[in-house]
Amino acid sequence: MFSFFKKTGQKIKKEEPSFEIELTASVLAYEIARIDGNISSDELNILMEEIKVISRKVGKKESEILKIIEIYSKDSVSFYEFVDDINKNYSKSEKLSLLEFMWRIAYADGNLDVDEEKLIRRLAVMIKIKDIEVLKLKDIARN
Repeated sequence: MFSFFKKTGQKIKKEEPSFEIELTASVLAYEIARIDGNISSDELNILMEEIKVISRKVGKKESEILKIIEIYSKDSVSFYEFVDDINKNYSKSEKLSLLEFMWRIAYADGNLDVDEEKLIRRLAVMIKIKDIEVLKLKDIARN
């Protein structure tokens, strides 16, 4: 999906999640942050932690990565393209990490918006994670 980041001649080690997986997670997390109409500084700070990781891996500035995330978020009609990537490329533990990251973003401003929760839970269903696991991750993020 984000193949424009790939550098020719370089291969990504399989032991580490690829930056494309992290970028997909960041786009989805950005959606969670903006769904209530306001991206708080706390939400942005958590998102920037992930952007720093991506930035180091691809050799681009953090501001460039954030701009790309904003563009993908704005231009995406649905989550299905992301869900397809996740289901094809994520292990179960990576899916759980993604959902935990999403919950952290949702709780970052101290207020879980109903739409944030609906979006995370809908995503969890689409990536085939059981509700009990989703609720455990929610509790972890809340505490």
